[in-house]
Amino acid sequence: MKRNTFQQSLHTVLAHSHPLAAEQVSFHEGLGRVLAADVAATQDDPPAPKSAMDGFALRAADTREAGAGRPVTLMYSEVVGAGHLARGVVRKGRAMRLMTGALLPKGADAVVKQEDTLPAGDGAFAIMQPLVSGENVVPAGARMKKDEIALHAGEVISPQGLGLLASLNRNRLNVVRRPRVALLALGDELVELGQPLQPGQLHVSNLYALEAKVAKYGGQPRRLGIAGDNPDLILRLLRPRLPDPERLGDPLACEMLVTLGGSHGGDFDFAQHVLEALGAKIQFRRTRLSLGGSTLFATLGRTLLFGLPGTPVPSLGAFELLVRPALWRLAGRTELAHPRLMARLTAPVSAWNDATCFSPGWLRFDEPGAPTVTPLRDRGVSGPRNGVLANALIEVPEGAEGLMADQQVSVQWLGD
Repeated sequence: MKRNTFQQSLHTVLAHSHPLAAEQVSFHEGLGRVLAADVAATQDDPPAPKSAMDGFALRAADTREAGAGRPVTLMYSEVVGAGHLARGVVRKGRAMRLMTGALLPKGADAVVKQEDTLPAGDGAFAIMQPLVSGENVVPAGARMKKDEIALHAGEVISPQGLGLLASLNRNRLNVVRRPRVALLALGDELVELGQPLQPGQLHVSNLYALEAKVAKYGGQPRRLGIAGDNPDLILRLLRPRLPDPERLGDPLACEMLVTLGGSHGGDFDFAQHVLEALGAKIQFRRTRLSLGGSTLFATLGRTLLFGLPGTPVPSLGAFELLVRPALWRLAGRTELAHPRLMARLTAPVSAWNDATCFSPGWLRFDEPGAPTVTPLRDRGVSGPRNGVLANALIEVPEGAEGLMADQQVSVQWLGD
């Protein structure tokens, strides 16, 4: 099968990825979820004009003659705090003491700041400069108009967004269901945590790293453990995770299946064989990509199946570049890319022949000007420590000759 470019592979993955159905959750379960529908304001915010300052509500016309050496003195008889309504009306030559956030009383059209006044005896104050109508007043609907969209479908509910939803009194939220992702490690050399190692064995690591990634990115991971190099066992573990029309609502069914290892073409690489045995259609077999170029992608109905390489750094790279965008689309997100920014490269990065190169990097913001990024992997295998440190991916486009130190380069910031 022809090797796709990275962009062709990503396009193929996203073309087969569709947002899941919506569900309702309580307000307290909303953080980090993706909105399934726009959220609009049901009334103006604020619903009526209110004071932007501690001060005095008055008629701007009554301050017209104020100036240096010509103070205007006004009387007030009522003090109104936020959350309380004034009992009286501001009439000509009168004022009302008002706290920040209190609704503007009838008759008033401006507020003079407390620090711009002078005491003038009990129940009186003086001002030295005129005000204009609307001064220090927050108009009705200044924050949001009735029917204005506050948050859009496809947005992730952030802590600030949760606060906005609380201000709109939304105690039930319409969100996209979180994708279920099955993760299975392949390879006889892998051993679970807590078990002793025999010669040639190693403890499984990327299984747990990707489980954490799935949870971080809004999915529900289903860790299936280690299947070794046994095709029959791999099939037995994966088959129950496929949706079955006769088992609607089956909690075992997953929208995405990911195997780790066995995606190359060796004698003990069974990922493609297993996916085909499950009835899946192979969409691409290899990608012209430096990180995770041996990644398999297949589909079975709307179920997405990925066969990732088993080495930790390539598997993490393939997950970030091909699996995560699909996961985000299933979760209902409209923005599928990590933030991109320009950074100064601290060391050269080599190009890969006939491939888009993504090199793990350490992005730092502690110097003036543009951030710096240090490559943690060039040709050859990077150690596990580098995979842990990486918080960015440095891109060398296919066909480029490489990147030089001190060059401004495009990086994907992974957000850590």
